Amino acid sequence: MLIYLLRGYETAATISEQLKSVDIRSIQRSLIRLVDLGIITRNGTNNPTYSVNYRQLITTDIDEKILEDVNRPSTTLNHQFITWLDGLSSEDLEEIFGSHTSKYELGAKITAKELEYLTIELSWKSSSLEGNTYTLLDTQLLLTEGIKAKNRTEFETQMILNHKDAISFIVENPELFTSSIAFRTVEELHRIIGRNLGIESGVRKKIVRISASNYEPLSGPQQLREVADTVLSVISRVTNPFARGLLALTLIPYVQAFEDGNKRTGRMLANAFLITAIGKGFSLRKTEARELALAYLSFYEFNSVKKLSKILDNELSR
Repeated sequence: MLIYLLRGYETAATISEQLKSVDIRSIQRSLIRLVDLGIITRNGTNNPTYSVNYRQLITTDIDEKILEDVNRPSTTLNHQFITWLDGLSSEDLEEIFGSHTSKYELGAKITAKELEYLTIELSWKSSSLEGNTYTLLDTQLLLTEGIKAKNRTEFETQMILNHKDAISFIVENPELFTSSIAFRTVEELHRIIGRNLGIESGVRKKIVRISASNYEPLSGPQQLREVADTVLSVISRVTNPFARGLLALTLIPYVQAFEDGNKRTGRMLANAFLITAIGKGFSLRKTEARELALAYLSFYEFNSVKKLSKILDNELSR
């Protein structure tokens, strides 16, 4: 029910039309509770209308019980939320998304040894999250000694190598990630990530679904490209590296512009911003797969960045 209360249905009556099995008085009580929490705003007294306070919603921690409720309704890309983001000033974006950056030294350079550690750990963990069975040791031997793991497929080996190549692309082209971010740059990161894995390059033409989520991404290449350009415009207005990283980590997978590899591309883009700005990346090595999945669900279905922000801060605090 929470989704319908937060997705543009402005009155209790219109929400009730969507939730025919729920008593309107229960809807009204829930609306009052959300007003008390500051997540929505009440306008008027007689037959009031309600609007979402995205500044509060985006930092609200969504309860795991809600995220795991198999009966929660489906949701689609929230154009109202994207419009709100696009209307924020760079100062507002950095205040909302970049609260942790003060912990890190701007302009610091990543050392060769740190880059080697990051490449191995990120290539392993990011691939592991996609079902790759390479171990951390297997990955180290592949990337440092060129030794392919026995009893692993060529597909899995290629996935690991693609991550290494993507990191090399980032390090060799820092100018692409220090100011405005072009779609062709994201597209190139995606192309490297998906090389020889049967993933079509460019804006997808197929409908996709996300496992374990009730979020249904947009379909249609033109609409996808338009939203992707809006999202990249939002990211480009921000100079705060933590904010840029967090926005990339959340919004690139949310748009789902590509046939596959969107989360990997988001992870690599977020790392690109952080490596070039503070000389530090993240691998998600400390993050459990379930924890990350719930964090993505919070954003996909409720537009809350709270869990992903905490994960990114914990990773960078290693």
